[in-house]
Amino acid sequence: MNLTIENVSKVFDDKKALDSINLEFTTGVYGILGANGSGKTTLMRILASVMKPCSGRVLLDGEDIAVMDYRYRDVIGYLPQHVGLYKNFTAEKFLLYIATLKGLTKEEAKVKVADTLELVGLADQAKKKVGKFSGGMKRRVGIAQALLNDPKIIIVDEPTAGLDPKERIRFRNLLSQISTNRIVLLSTHIVSDIEFIAKEVLILKAGKLVQKQTPQDLLRGIENKVWSVTVKNESEITRFQSIYKVGNIARVGDSFQLRILSDVKPHLSATHEHPNLEDLYLYYFDEEVA
Repeated sequence: MNLTIENVSKVFDDKKALDSINLEFTTGVYGILGANGSGKTTLMRILASVMKPCSGRVLLDGEDIAVMDYRYRDVIGYLPQHVGLYKNFTAEKFLLYIATLKGLTKEEAKVKVADTLELVGLADQAKKKVGKFSGGMKRRVGIAQALLNDPKIIIVDEPTAGLDPKERIRFRNLLSQISTNRIVLLSTHIVSDIEFIAKEVLILKAGKLVQKQTPQDLLRGIENKVWSVTVKNESEITRFQSIYKVGNIARVGDSFQLRILSDVKPHLSATHEHPNLEDLYLYYFDEEVA
């Protein structure tokens, strides 16, 4: 299976949300990393076939998805950033309703809904109204509805926004679990969502694709750019912040330890640190972080 994006652009009121994007996906998890306004959601909506590009096209195994129409929608599962749930429906009733919309027979729907609720860890909550669910449970109902048609392509946009760390980990592990023989596209600005599960990470900035590599290769690109410096007071912190990209600031006894991104050694006492994806995010999106 091969999902290809050819020279896709999208413009809103003279603002270019996507600028000549070219990509290719095969089975596995892909993390799409970017700050707010980078074009992530626009790209996801185009891939989910709920928005058309101004130019370019998307192909599935060489066939234009615009020509495929419903045949393409039959093989995708989409979880948007804000999914509408009927708060007075139970989880089971809501999923049965969605299964009917997706063309499953009554018997197929009954079996598939039960299996999917088990998969997302909500089997014991099937008879409870979704309006009483936590944010994490609602997101799990969202991914459950995306899985009902056994999709080959799963598209999830900012799935862990607003979730506590425990639910983020649960959701991340779930996406990794369901990625076998599927293409999973995960859009996020939370680097920990993709650090351990992504086959490749795509970095979008101002509508442009600036990187597409494995997490390991991306980190190798900044391997000698991450430093640790210990300073004594807040005025020194301010001075370093005015010159360098400063990530973490940690108090250690009476001093402060700064994590700095710099092409050159920022201080005689500076020592190298192993980079992580948070460093990578700061490297590309320091303006947004600031």
